[in-house]
Amino acid sequence: MNATLGFVGAGNFTEALVRGLCMAGVERDRLLVTTRSRLDRLEALQRQWGVVPVRDKTELCRAASILILAMKPQDLHEAMRELAPAVTSRHLLISVLAGVPAAAVERYVDGAPVIRAMPNLPMAVRAGATAIACGRHVRDEHRAQARALFDLVGETVEVSEEWMNAVTAVSGSGPAYVYLLIEALIEAAVAVGIPLEPARALALQTVLGAARLVRDTGADPADLRHRVTSPGGTTRAALAVLEARGFKPAVIEAVRRATERARELGA
Repeated sequence: MNATLGFVGAGNFTEALVRGLCMAGVERDRLLVTTRSRLDRLEALQRQWGVVPVRDKTELCRAASILILAMKPQDLHEAMRELAPAVTSRHLLISVLAGVPAAAVERYVDGAPVIRAMPNLPMAVRAGATAIACGRHVRDEHRAQARALFDLVGETVEVSEEWMNAVTAVSGSGPAYVYLLIEALIEAAVAVGIPLEPARALALQTVLGAARLVRDTGADPADLRHRVTSPGGTTRAALAVLEARGFKPAVIEAVRRATERARELGA
């Protein structure tokens, strides 16, 4: 991935992707960042990761071939009003705006390719999950560029754009669900007498190891759960509580509500 990247927005997404790309060895002078109001974040990114701050969006378009739209969804119109006059067919636009379809970005540019992407926060440690959906003007070379970019910070899958709101709810918001589980495991461990530090270490490794076992073996999570659950044992006693409290239906309903919210943001 040897393109120069221009980030529009200096929030959490930009910080996470910049961190992951720097860990992957991408040259810092190819990471350009502009922001309308978060100058403090821009200065922090420059200080910590060596990105190149750019104050003018026309200058950003001149220097970068891939433009990553990472502002708030409600700021799209204002940002594109400044960007669009300088965007040409040589640019690839990658939008990470939750709920915003590629067509909404395409309306501002004349035939430039637009890819809609939904990465997640673990890309900061090169363990992200990113879904991409291609707009009308995307060709194979643009698709390859986007995949090369996000493959540097995790795993990339291409999906139909109609799935992107659901993707946002599952993998985009998904780390927060896992963090909540980790919080609960740590608090529970402390509550039954384990000191905080070993409680944290055990909870983290348990979640990491469980996920890796599914990924590396290709096993069905339900089958693995049955293997761990002996009749009359401790795991069965614990799962009975989670089932009685509606653990799985609660997760499913949470994903449904997040999907609806993504649609609302797009509207």
